[in-house]
Amino acid sequence: MNRSQLAYKIENQDKKWKDTLMDICEVARLCLHNLVGSNTPPLPRCYEREFEQAALHLGKEDVLDMARVDSDRQAYTIKTAILQASERIGEAKLILRDFDQEARRELGHMEHHLEALNSQLKLFDSRGFKAIVDSAVSFKDCGQGFVEELSRVIDEIDRQQEMLQALVQKVHEDPLTGVLNRRAWERDLKKLSGFVATQQNAVYSIVIADIDNFKDINDRHGHPVGDAVLKQFAAILKDHFSKTGAVYRYGGDEFTVIVKGFDAGSVQVEVDRLRQRLSQATFVAMGGMLRIRISASFGLSQGNCEMDVKSVISEADEMLYLAKKAGRNCIICHPS
Repeated sequence: MNRSQLAYKIENQDKKWKDTLMDICEVARLCLHNLVGSNTPPLPRCYEREFEQAALHLGKEDVLDMARVDSDRQAYTIKTAILQASERIGEAKLILRDFDQEARRELGHMEHHLEALNSQLKLFDSRGFKAIVDSAVSFKDCGQGFVEELSRVIDEIDRQQEMLQALVQKVHEDPLTGVLNRRAWERDLKKLSGFVATQQNAVYSIVIADIDNFKDINDRHGHPVGDAVLKQFAAILKDHFSKTGAVYRYGGDEFTVIVKGFDAGSVQVEVDRLRQRLSQATFVAMGGMLRIRISASFGLSQGNCEMDVKSVISEADEMLYLAKKAGRNCIICHPS
């Protein structure tokens, strides 16, 4: 069939479908007209019966023939699909049967090789020994590579752990002063409560420190100068208690210290040494252009296994308040 013949055939098919569509529309219009005129509900069975009568009335029996042909075609299509599915299932069944037979043959071969290997091991000779040595060397090389890779992975894990620990440290570090922050304070108080609960003779001290007249420094010189003072004050606290306690920024210009294992008298002596050190220090700001002298007040309370940690903190806070009222630049310890 040449191109012109194919075009002619397509054109005729197209015209045939257009004519058929016009016939269906005409029958459908008459069908709906009759349904409406007879006040018949357009249910499928009613519509089908009225459609057939309208087609016969108009002499469009070929439309009905087409519907019957389409119905037969659908039945044929469904039947074909079922047969094809059945055929595919049969093919799959044959494949599985072949696989089962092949697997059984391979199992038999494996058993045969194992028996042969056992026989060879019993008749062990130098060539067999060399082959085994070569295999052992190859296995050793493989194992050495594995160990080296494992070592590299462990080193990488160590590096990642160090990075993680640094990040954790940052989470518990006050960004301005570098000492521990309020989050770390809450964490370590829980640890302290657990510690004293298990240690019958455990003693500890809570120290709360506050810079005297810090608001005046901010009001007079500005917050950047106040921040510089806070940094230097925290650095002195951290250095002073580096071997005996942990320093925390509690908030603003208020700092706390947890000291474990020393009686209240020893801690008070240590805090007084700190107070004197602070009073003699010169705090610098604005690139060294501004020099400030400050003092600080301290509240101190000692706890043991019989006391609640929160109550010890409240006592230290009360002692700080009394130190402020007493004229600042002093230490007041709660009477045990």
